[in-house]
Amino acid sequence: MIIGVALMTTEAAQAQQLQTRECNASNIAFVAEAIAKMADGKQKKTASDEIGLASEAMVEGKDDECKDHLLKATLQTK
Repeated sequence: MIIGVALMTTEAAQAQQLQTRECNASNIAFVAEAIAKMADGKQKKTASDEIGLASEAMVEGKDDECKDHLLKATLQTK
């Protein structure tokens, strides 16, 4: 349990260090390109799932939700 909390804290700190990207097709494409270059594995799967959710949220006009998913995808590419 302590490890999980530590990981969540680390992820939150990393998220704060990253600038939140605008939710638009250009930024989604940029992150998707980075994901495509990743080695297959859990991180790539998570990033792919998050970028897909970001795209869906953008289409639905859910800007804050899109930004959240875009940030989560970006974190996986680091």
